[in-house]
Amino acid sequence: MAYSSSSSDDASDPEPTVPSMYIIPGPYRWDVLRKRTQHAYISQQVWNTEHVRRLKTRRGKPQGGPPTGAIPEVVTDYLTQAGLIHVARMRHLHIDAPLISALVERWRPETHTFHMTQGEMTITLQDVAGILGLPTDGIVVTGSTNEDWPAVSAAVFGAAPQANEFHHSGDLRISFLDRLYARWTDHAGDHDHEIYFTKAHIARMLGCWLLADKSGGSNIGCRLVPLLGGGFDEIGRFSWGSAVLAHLFRNLCELTDVGRSDMGGCHILLQI
Repeated sequence: MAYSSSSSDDASDPEPTVPSMYIIPGPYRWDVLRKRTQHAYISQQVWNTEHVRRLKTRRGKPQGGPPTGAIPEVVTDYLTQAGLIHVARMRHLHIDAPLISALVERWRPETHTFHMTQGEMTITLQDVAGILGLPTDGIVVTGSTNEDWPAVSAAVFGAAPQANEFHHSGDLRISFLDRLYARWTDHAGDHDHEIYFTKAHIARMLGCWLLADKSGGSNIGCRLVPLLGGGFDEIGRFSWGSAVLAHLFRNLCELTDVGRSDMGGCHILLQI
């Protein structure tokens, strides 16, 4: 808001009064936000120009399919059957890192909302369904971490990962899926390998950007692999949308700590 005054030759005219303005960067009642000692962290420090941080958004390199990068027609049919075709076509969208950073600065972990000048806002399951086209009800996305992963991977993908294709955390390295992609042309037209390749495509899509961790798409959680063991109709019964939203919320909460700069989760959902 701008203020102006007109000059006058009459010395008796009083000086114009300009009301003082002070913008409070945080809420009026701090007792409601119990994590303020952690969150004075990013939003307060940015306001005081004490700290400027740009997040490192993490997403795996898009991988469409052999040999040109386009999704093969047979894979498209399977992705449609699993209810994942819409989100599969969004994989090449550009990520606006500065915009993501600005949104994180307004995130409150106590309420899971963005504090904007016009009020609080958040992302809902309805947004997930509308933007990504993912199911938001169905079977809970969870799994065990104690499995015979080479055997499980062989059953799902038709090949077992080698020792150097496991990360020290126990996750699968993306190099394992890259090896499966490289074999596509050797088995084109083979029904079983079409299924294996499609499941590898889904695993990359889930692990590299829908449920991405902070590795930048270098690793994929092994717990996702057994969920792809059934038919494509069964894969479509999982509540992927709920898992994607919960994973994004967790990453947003962690990033309110100024000591963190790597972000996982589905950035496209946050950006759009």
